[in-house]
Amino acid sequence: MNCCEDDVVFTWRMMRADEAQAIHALHTQVAALTPAGMVRPDRLDHFERHVAQCGRILGCFADGDLVAYGVLGLDSPTVDHLADLLGLGAADRARLCVLDGAASLPEWRGRRLHCAGIEERMALGRELGRTLVSATVAPENMRSLRGLLKEGFVVRRYAIVYGGLARLVVQRDLLLPPAPPAPARIQVAASDHIGHQRALEEGLQGMHCWQDAAQQWFIDYT
Repeated sequence: MNCCEDDVVFTWRMMRADEAQAIHALHTQVAALTPAGMVRPDRLDHFERHVAQCGRILGCFADGDLVAYGVLGLDSPTVDHLADLLGLGAADRARLCVLDGAASLPEWRGRRLHCAGIEERMALGRELGRTLVSATVAPENMRSLRGLLKEGFVVRRYAIVYGGLARLVVQRDLLLPPAPPAPARIQVAASDHIGHQRALEEGLQGMHCWQDAAQQWFIDYT
């Protein structure tokens, strides 16, 4: 798919097996500039698996250069693990896919590539019959969390995954319309890990994020 932003044409397409090295290089460059714990450090074999048996990878190009990517997990240990965390039955597990990593080069941020990558992967998942979409995100990673909530995802679980990283587990069912706005029952600071756990233990879901006058981020649980 092509999209245009500020006279720059961005082209999204499926990445080939021989392009795994380029994706890993972009990932490594972005991860080196990101605070520890915010991004899962993925090795080359993660990308090699996801351009083959475990899923698909979509790359975004500007003037022929790779500037962003998004991984879609289909049949991987991460998909199985999130299915367990979400308590999915066999039918829902069969239609589950996972947004399993994304990045864009710093100089291209602010061009809506993060949200575009979510939308492109959801569209691909739907084409492949994977209409239940999940992802994990660090509670403090507001760029990613804002994008996911904006695209209709809701926070369903809190978990320690990937060898010790704290993550919110989000989900969206593409067969249902996004949930309508609802009054907040609890407002939790994004960095309040215990607060997230308590809200989720009460059966609430995180649906909206906002910033107060002191520029601290909060999530509304409803």
